[in-house]
Amino acid sequence: VDAFAVHGACGLWGVIALGFFGDPVAGGNGLFHTGKFDQLGAQIVAAIIIILWVTTLSVMILLPLKMIGFLRLSDDFQDAGADVMEHSPSKAYKDKNYEPATSKAPA
Repeated sequence: VDAFAVHGACGLWGVIALGFFGDPVAGGNGLFHTGKFDQLGAQIVAAIIIILWVTTLSVMILLPLKMIGFLRLSDDFQDAGADVMEHSPSKAYKDKNYEPATSKAPA
């Protein structure tokens, strides 16, 4: 799942697009409607603040988790596959004769 492409990039575009397309009838002041850059500038500043906020909180939460080893799956978990360990692939792939991988490689 590519969360950044969906939430990060699209969200950033949503914030900045208001500076371009904000309609004065709806309370906006977009560049294409008014020819002014003030709304676009405000939206870019807001986007920068959001990026800094998310980066700071992510580092504060994820760095300690990484340092104590909570962000990595165990070797057995990785060998078997997260899909097998967390979900029910035998039900999800019923028609495809799904065989889960074993946790040890063949000799």
